[in-house]
Formats: sequence, C-alpha cells, structure tokens
Amino acid sequence: MDDICTITLAGQSMIRGDTRVDAPGAVPSITSLVQGDAAFTNYEAAVYDPAKGQTAALGRFASPPESVEALQSFGFDLLALANNHAFDAGVPGILNTLETAERLGVGHAGAGRDLSAAESFYLTKTPKASIALVALASGQIFDGGATSTQPGVNELRIEGMQPNSEDVERILKVVAAAKQAADIVIVSHHTHAFPGVNSREESMQLMLSQLPARLVPPPWLEVWARQLVDTGADVVALHGPPFLQGMEIYQGKPIFYSLGNFIFQVPPESIHLEEPIMWESAVAYVDFRGDTVSAIRLQPIGMNKIGSGLPNPHEESDVNEYLLTRGLPRAVGGAQARHLLERFAKFSEPYGTEVRINGDVAEVAVREPQSISN
Repeated sequence: MDDICTITLAGQSMIRGDTRVDAPGAVPSITSLVQGDAAFTNYEAAVYDPAKGQTAALGRFASPPESVEALQSFGFDLLALANNHAFDAGVPGILNTLETAERLGVGHAGAGRDLSAAESFYLTKTPKASIALVALASGQIFDGGATSTQPGVNELRIEGMQPNSEDVERILKVVAAAKQAADIVIVSHHTHAFPGVNSREESMQLMLSQLPARLVPPPWLEVWARQLVDTGADVVALHGPPFLQGMEIYQGKPIFYSLGNFIFQVPPESIHLEEPIMWESAVAYVDFRGDTVSAIRLQPIGMNKIGSGLPNPHEESDVNEYLLTRGLPRAVGGAQARHLLERFAKFSEPYGTEVRINGDVAEVAVREPQSISN
C-alpha cells in the first residue's frame, strides 16, 4: 500500500457537555487539531441519558450524549472507552455510553456488555488502510471491570505492580488477532495503577503527593508496552497521568507513555488537578506507509484553566458555564510551545528518541532507538 495514512492521536477527553453549544468560539481551534485519515481520543466520562430521567448527578464524570456527538463532529472516529471514569455512573453509565456510540456509528473499544465485548477490537477500513483499535485500563477500576455477566471495561489487573498473567495472555491474544485483521493496530491503555490504593480518595491524594515520580512511567508499564508492540501493536497510546510524558520508538513503532489531556473539564473543586503542566499537552500525527511508520509530528496544545462565569467549588455535580467552557484545547506557540516540547524531548531522551523542534512544532526521528535497560 503506497498511500500515506495519517492517524491523529490525542490524549484524554474529559468533556462534560456539548462544546458546539457551550463554547462555539472554541470549535474551529479544536477541529483544526483533528486531522488525517483517522483520529483517536480517550472518552473519559460516562454518559447519562435524560430520556431515562437521568442527570449529571448520576456520576462524578457523567456527561450527556451530546458530548460524544461533539467529539465526533470535531473529527474523532476512534474512541477508547476503557478508563477509571467509565464506571462513574455504574452499569447504567456503561450501557448509555455504548448505546450512544452505537447510535452515532463512532468506532469504539474497551467497554462492553460483557468481557468478551469489552476486550474485542474495533475494525475500520479507510481508503488508505484498515485500522484496528484495542483499548484497556488499569488501576482505580474498582468494581468497573467487565465480567462474563457484568458490563464494564476491559481491565488489565495490576497485582504487586505487575500485570496479572491471565489478563496479559487474554489481551495479547486480542492484539495478535487485531494484527491479523488490520494493516494498523492502535492499542490504547489508560492507567492509574498505584500500590496500596483501595479507594478513589486515596488515589487522588497519591496523585498529588507522587507528582514528580509520575512524570515517568513505572518499569512494568515500559515492559508491557513493548510486549504489545512485539505482539502486533503499531502504535501504543497510553494515558491516565494528566500530563505529557515521553515517548519511545521500539521496533520502529511509537509508544506514547502519556498523551496527557486533550479536553480537561474537571470540576473546580479538584484542586489536586491544578498543576500548570496538566493544562498543556500535545497532539501527535503519525504517518504510515502500510504498517511502517514514516513520520511523527507533534503539535503543542494548551487548555484554558479559567472558564466563563463563576465556578462552584463546593459541588462537584454542578455542571455550570464555568466548567463547560474550561479545559478546551488550542494550538500554542512561542515560549510555551518551546518549553513544552523541550520537556517532552527531555522525557523521551532516555529511550534514545530524538525530538527535533522546529519553531512551534516538532518531529520525531523514526529509527531504531538505542538499547535501554528495563
């Protein structure tokens, strides 16, 4: 296949409403970031359905069906549904999210009405390539993992900071099958795996206290990401930490250890999510010729921390104007772009990855990296 197939990879989208209505002036900037033949983001929310008498109070990160419609209108046609907030609204939220994605015909993976459906890959065919998406999540899933009888997410359990062997075997089998079916396989993995965490409250405290350590991925995740490539992944898109981490080119395939945020509409009471680096990230554009990566480009983005109107820091379920208009991405330039890209290059350097900054954007040298120890 001689044609170049470009895939857009964005971080997590914590979208709480219909941006087309809430902040129409931001839409052109957002859509300009979503380019290429296919575009991916992690939908980090659970849909509530007003037709069923549900409201945003159904769950902490519950969002209306129009939030998915907005993402689709921006150009996203591949959504990962496996993350620690997918089950915020319980089984009803999982089912609502699935029903919305199915109604819209938007590609999705990582959640299902049972484990078999949640672990399955999504396959789409574009004029230039066939693309498969596999999605999974680790950490803070609690009771949200899919089983043979319960809807939920495709969970890779982490025990003693090592992946559960049964889950590893199961997921790698799906990745191998996806590679048999598609030219390009994208694996999305959302992770918040901390040792000794038994509740959301504990995980939030740890997220803040361990921020410096979280700027780099844990060793088990590096090993696991390379396993995914060895099994058939052409791109590994990791997210969970709400900030940009470095990347590796392994066996000619990109591993993005955290793509950070794309849309970040967190409640104003979430003060542990107020670090400046959480409000900037990058969108990656990966060019494929067949299943060979030919180029990788990075566009730095920033999200507005301050929304319109007045925040309500006392009620997390109050989805008001301030919340709906904050955390929206735009391309950034100048000193902000350079600092962001220099930090990304520094985090990527241990993997032998060469990031070439050219003005307000960057390219990644696509070649075999230097050997590194696990």
